[in-house]
Amino acid sequence: MSELVNAPVRMVYRAAHLALRAYWLVRRPETHGALVALWFRGKILLIRSSYRATYSLPGGYVKNGEDAQRAARRELDEELGLALADDALRHAWAGSFPFEHRTDSLDIFEADLEEPFHVEPNGRELIWAGWKTPEEALAMEIVPHLRDYLDRRTKR
Repeated sequence: MSELVNAPVRMVYRAAHLALRAYWLVRRPETHGALVALWFRGKILLIRSSYRATYSLPGGYVKNGEDAQRAARRELDEELGLALADDALRHAWAGSFPFEHRTDSLDIFEADLEEPFHVEPNGRELIWAGWKTPEEALAMEIVPHLRDYLDRRTKR
């Protein structure tokens, strides 16, 4: 898709995210999400969305009535077009942090890939993706949940 389309779409994502942050500032809600740490030969796949300055993992919100592992698999498919088997994900981390004016509880699931997975950012929601060592990732601006997960994982 051309940049003439991508740029306005990114602006809509940013505006929607700013509106959500304003809502969270007033309401101070609790949210629940699920992320997936994809690993290949000691490197983790990080992504960056157009509406946030920090890097994270693929994932998103858990819908009402949905379990976190199902949400993680759904988000992988929606964001990256990657479908994983039920038993491919293992639960690796759970926790809550104050983040963007809310209490954000997350479950992080892990999967080890046998082949590298190439992600082509769409230029709209997803603007960057890359494989990083844990040390490289920890040197980047990453969301607090990911930082805690990687800190714990590297100290094993």
